[in-house]
Amino acid sequence: MADKNKPASSTPTSWPEPISSNKRKNNPVKNKLKLDKTNGKLMGVCSGLANWSGMDANILRIIFVLATIFGFGSAIIIYLAIGLIVD
Repeated sequence: MADKNKPASSTPTSWPEPISSNKRKNNPVKNKLKLDKTNGKLMGVCSGLANWSGMDANILRIIFVLATIFGFGSAIIIYLAIGLIVD
């Protein structure tokens, strides 16, 4: 007799397939932070950040200018650090 509490299924249940480490090697990270020197103005930091984040590069440039003015120049140090470290 079939148990009324158990659902009737035609396919047997099995364990899910294990994740192999080869999938990670074949599919590299697509959204990696890189400088975009071809579309950049100075070092390509804002255009690289724009490509990485999906924002407009001009908005990031305005943010850096405003941060430099209101942050007493600390954004310049951050900009240079990103430009020298990344890529």
